[in-house]
Amino acid sequence: MRRQLKPFIIGLSLLGLMQVPAFAQASDNPQIEKLEKQMAELQNELSTLKTQMKVHHHAHKTPSPVKSTKPAPLVPQVVNSGPIINAPPYNLPQTGMRYLPIDLDTPGQSFVSTGPYLGVPLEYSGSNLIINNPAINEDVSLLKLRKNINRRLEEAGIVHPEDRGHLLLSGLAEAQANYKNKGVGGNSSDIDLTSAKLDAYILGPSSWTSGLITFAYENDIGSTSGVITSKHRVSNSRVFIDKAFITVGDFTKSPYYGTIGQMYVPFGTYSTNLVTSPMTKTMARTKARALLLGYQGQGADAMYASGYVFKGDSYVGNSKKINTGGLNVGYRFKREGYNSDIGAGVINNIADSIGMQRTENDVGSTPLFGGFGSTVSRCGGAGTALCGSEQLVHRVPAYDVHALLGLGQHWNLLGEYVRSSTQFNPNDLSFNGRGAQPQALNTELAYTFTAFDHPTSFVGGYGMTQDALALGLPAKRYSLVLNTSFWRDTLQSLELRHDIDYSGNVVSSGSGVSGPTGSGRSDNVITAQFDIYF
Repeated sequence: MRRQLKPFIIGLSLLGLMQVPAFAQASDNPQIEKLEKQMAELQNELSTLKTQMKVHHHAHKTPSPVKSTKPAPLVPQVVNSGPIINAPPYNLPQTGMRYLPIDLDTPGQSFVSTGPYLGVPLEYSGSNLIINNPAINEDVSLLKLRKNINRRLEEAGIVHPEDRGHLLLSGLAEAQANYKNKGVGGNSSDIDLTSAKLDAYILGPSSWTSGLITFAYENDIGSTSGVITSKHRVSNSRVFIDKAFITVGDFTKSPYYGTIGQMYVPFGTYSTNLVTSPMTKTMARTKARALLLGYQGQGADAMYASGYVFKGDSYVGNSKKINTGGLNVGYRFKREGYNSDIGAGVINNIADSIGMQRTENDVGSTPLFGGFGSTVSRCGGAGTALCGSEQLVHRVPAYDVHALLGLGQHWNLLGEYVRSSTQFNPNDLSFNGRGAQPQALNTELAYTFTAFDHPTSFVGGYGMTQDALALGLPAKRYSLVLNTSFWRDTLQSLELRHDIDYSGNVVSSGSGVSGPTGSGRSDNVITAQFDIYF
């Protein structure tokens, strides 16, 4: 049809050019005015016909095998064909302009989006205000998130191609104000930026590959705990890579997955509704550069399991090779009115945990056991004795058991227990002169409700430790917390905490360096916290 109309269009155009002088000389002739009007109408029809031919040609054009290099459009795109996109969360109109965040006609084109913050569900549910996400099994959480994204795209009628990568950014900023009434020494108060993170979740381009890079800020203060030689704590606000790992897996196709990189290995879960980290997490959470293989059942009732290995910082003898690993297994199920997640794990050397590599002790200028990974500068500067050593007499395995029970939409009960299976050698970690066998417990009961149209939870917690004095942990802890969310993607919390120290005259040590001595006294702490997520 295009070839037949082309001579006709050219002829009419030439005729129009020939008639221009005649029209100009005799514009007052009524017959000529009539011809002018007809010519104008004909030209409008020709313009319309040309536009229709271009659209017709574009709709039937064969795609070029060469990738397009045009940049992503900065204006809304008009979708002329394809399914109507009205599935959540898009809520797009069914007629007229339909807006998309990417150019579907450009293979290989990536997009960058934001949120939601990983591990923080903000919609109303019985456990919606769990904070201080411990980042355990984060690779599994990300694979579940990607599966959810793919399902929503399918509901919207969009098939995700294999040659497009995406970047999902999320993060948080967290600030606290607290007042501490100390059992020993003077009282203290502070305002601090306690956390700031940026997560970059890389999806694809293959549906089987993904990765995460987390940038975090360090709020250590002073030359004895920061990385910059300055007691001005703002000067110590460095940004560092907290986590970075690659995952191979696709939960829409297989329950098996593998992850390699720097991550928190799945020993324990350390879920909490509290502002202060539970003592189980402080003592046993372990970050390493590891290789992990796992299985995650996809049903509502399903088993999960994972195993991992890594080269630990602590070692026995002169061995400095891959020497640490563990297993994690569990089962989750859901019934009408309640749901549960029960699991257990084991690691063959708890000395590689963050809490044992770097203790909660305020070493200051007087050397105290600062952890197996402590340096001279943290123990008071040059000239003082080392306050930690990575070389152990023997490894100390540990196990963890945990359970989470949700009752209806309002009640949640969680508990976790961590314990070393054998005693440390007294030269490595001691409690009252014998080899320490550290253990910790955390239990919480939370009630979630709506207060003035805002999701709110009231939480009571109890924790305890044994043989953990050298790690700077109290013997017992009682907590009351009120959490709420006044604005979307924010959390506001108020915590009252009562810590009881080990009894007086109890002594401890680590790596042959003296640790804290028990006082038998108590600390009371009030903490207000504000979190914002994106």
